[in-house]
Amino acid sequence: MRRPCCFLVFVTGASLMFGARLHAQGERFVFALTQEGQVLGIADSDIARFMGIPYAAPPIGAARWRAPAKAPERTEILTADKFGPACPQGSPQAFEAPAGNSEDCLTINVFTPARMDERLPVMVWIHGGGLVSGTAADPLYDGSALARDGLTVVTFDYRLGALGWLAGGSLSKDDEDDGIGNYGMKDQIAALRWVHDNINAFGGDPDNVTIFGSSSGATAVARLMASRRATGLFQKAIIQSASFRELARDRNAAESAVQAFAQALGVSQVEMRQSELQKILAVQGKLAEDPALRSAYTIDGAYVDEQLQDAITAGHEQHVPLLIGSNGFPYAPDTQSMPAALLQQLLPMTSGLTPDFPGQKDTPARLRTDWMFTEPVRFVARKHAERGSATYRYLFDYVPDRAEPPEEGEEGQEVRFVFGTLGVRSGPYSQRDREVSNTMRTYWTNFARYGDPNGADLPAWRPQSERDELLLISNSGVTCGPDPMKERLDLIERVGSRR
Repeated sequence: MRRPCCFLVFVTGASLMFGARLHAQGERFVFALTQEGQVLGIADSDIARFMGIPYAAPPIGAARWRAPAKAPERTEILTADKFGPACPQGSPQAFEAPAGNSEDCLTINVFTPARMDERLPVMVWIHGGGLVSGTAADPLYDGSALARDGLTVVTFDYRLGALGWLAGGSLSKDDEDDGIGNYGMKDQIAALRWVHDNINAFGGDPDNVTIFGSSSGATAVARLMASRRATGLFQKAIIQSASFRELARDRNAAESAVQAFAQALGVSQVEMRQSELQKILAVQGKLAEDPALRSAYTIDGAYVDEQLQDAITAGHEQHVPLLIGSNGFPYAPDTQSMPAALLQQLLPMTSGLTPDFPGQKDTPARLRTDWMFTEPVRFVARKHAERGSATYRYLFDYVPDRAEPPEEGEEGQEVRFVFGTLGVRSGPYSQRDREVSNTMRTYWTNFARYGDPNGADLPAWRPQSERDELLLISNSGVTCGPDPMKERLDLIERVGSRR
């Protein structure tokens, strides 16, 4: 097996070695040698990009619904100047990947400075999309701005929907020794192993890796923190608006879901590997109306041992530095996200306990959001900090100057501010918007470097403590202080949480 070798860096280690040919105006080719073979990327004056690199073998044919296998070695140079296809998804997509959708989708992308003096901290992004949609090719997740701040940034695609999360029965009989199902999670771990084995070829430090994500990508980060199989693959974690109340299936529920899926396809479970992709996606969309049949993690005793809140309560997560937070805007319009009786009980009790800033309104969606996201995030921050792990909590409630507060149902509002992709799928932005983005990106990159977001010329961000302080990012500024939602969240915890 080849050892990863960096073709990017001169002997001095100070700058990337550009190829002679022009790729596009102002761009040149640049090389890296991974364990699988040589990779050809593109670079401009400050950023090198490598896109669409296979991190695992294609999960197609007999490999469908199986754990990812190691990517094969290559004898020819891989041209990595375009994103790979998104993984198949049946739900509406916010962004259509230029390469379309394909089951051959397990690819990874690297953004890194074109010149460097030392090994760089690595940030690995896990996209969201409710386990059924999303892609690393989304321009919201362009890692260029973070790379310009002196980091190596990695994004990747993983299996979604039925292809990523069905488990049990004849479909998983060969996986019993390695845990049934959770193929999307197994892909995520395979990507992290690829980073560990290869990122030094791109200037990154494999011993200084931060995983981060938003929404279901943030839940994936939390799941990886609680998984024995991910131990040692990252040193820090950032959780942006995770839902800790989403329940994993037990084995019986997983078996029932596979049986229902096979019946809807009109084939046996064994024959599902030969089913046409479009038929699988059609059945996936039809069955998604039943909460018991939606894509979900499976408690398999290998990758997932228990419900996520139980793992946090018991202290079974990796005790790494954690930056964690949520949005102030209402997200959770699905009435099934919170028991109706609990909603009706809490709604009059929380009236008047909502802070007076733009994202906060007393609506059912606001309450569902606080029950589903905000209060559990506080619980996780408290528990993680209790065990001596550096923990920093934030609340993002900033409305761009030329925009209205986000509509109910929009999530991950802080993502474009962290990535510096303010103009993607949004209107014009102001100088103040850019300043807020720069401030957030500095906090995030400081945390990736040092495990502490604080730095010169930044408002002090004190770690989680018994005082429940957090960093509030709002139109009034960026300040650290007492949680403005404490009384409201205390009530939700007391009445609406059974821990």
